[in-house]
Amino acid sequence: MSGIVNVKCVREDGKEFLLGTDSAWRILSDGLEGIDYPKISVYSEKSAVKDGALLTGMRIDDRSIQIKAKTVLTKLNAVLRREAISFFRPKMKYRIVITYQGETRWIDGVIEGFSCPSQNIHMPMKLTVKFYCEDTHLKSVDNFGQNIASITPRFAFPYIQTNKIKIVAESFNFSKTVTINNDGDAEVMPVIRINFKGSCSNPVIKKNDAYVRVLGNFVSGDLLIIDCESYRITKNGENWIHHIDRTSSFTDIRLDVGDSNISFGADTGDSNMAVYVYFNKRYLGM
Repeated sequence: MSGIVNVKCVREDGKEFLLGTDSAWRILSDGLEGIDYPKISVYSEKSAVKDGALLTGMRIDDRSIQIKAKTVLTKLNAVLRREAISFFRPKMKYRIVITYQGETRWIDGVIEGFSCPSQNIHMPMKLTVKFYCEDTHLKSVDNFGQNIASITPRFAFPYIQTNKIKIVAESFNFSKTVTINNDGDAEVMPVIRINFKGSCSNPVIKKNDAYVRVLGNFVSGDLLIIDCESYRITKNGENWIHHIDRTSSFTDIRLDVGDSNISFGADTGDSNMAVYVYFNKRYLGM
C-alpha cells in the first residue's frame, strides 16, 4: 500500500478509533483485507439432456474486512492497548470509514474477531480487528443531495451587457423533473426529503411510470421524508407509512447505474414543495 491509508472506526455511540498513517497504530503493508472486489456465489444444476450445467442463479456475497496494525510509539504500548481493548466491543455496531489511494468510502459492520496479544513491552504492539459486513458494497461519503425544484443559474455576476438582446438571469425548473446520474457500481435506493412552503395535498414522487404517493394535507413548515431503502415515511419525525397510496412502489424508485429521471407533483400545491433527493453511491471495492 502506498500513500495515505487510514481506517476510522466509528462506534454506534459516536466514539472513534483511528488506524493508519495519521494514527499511533500504523496499518501493516499487508494489513488491509476485504476492501477489494467481493466474492460471488454462482449456482447451477447438471443438465439432463446435454453436457455441462444450467446456471440457476448468482449473488454477491457479504464480506469481512480485516485490519492489522502495530504501534509506532512503544513507550505508549500500555495506554494504546488499553484503549484498543476498551473500544472494540462485541454486540456493538461500527461504521468503517476507509481512505485508500485518495478515495474514502464506508461500510457498516460488527466485530467478528479481535486480537491484541500481550508481549515484550519494548517491542511494537500488534493489533488485529475483523469486521463482518452484511452489505455487499462500499458506499460514498457524500450523499449527493439535489433539489428537483431548484433555480437553474444562467450566468454569474458581475455581468456586463453589450447589446439589447433580452436575456434570462435565472429560471425555475417548471418541468419538476431532474436527471440524476449514478456513476457508482450498483443501483441505489434514495431518500427523498420534501420541505413544504405552503399548503399541499397528496404529494407524489415519480420515476417513469412508477411512483410513491403520500395521501394527506401539508402546510408550511411540514417535513416529509420518504426513505426508499428502509421503506419508511415520516412526517415531522412521526411514522406516516399508513398514509401511503397502496399502489406505490418503493423499489421502483431506485436510481439505476447511469441516468434516472425523477419528478414530483401533487393534487394541489406542488409549487409549495422543495424536493431533495439524497443517495450514497455504491461501489464493489476500492
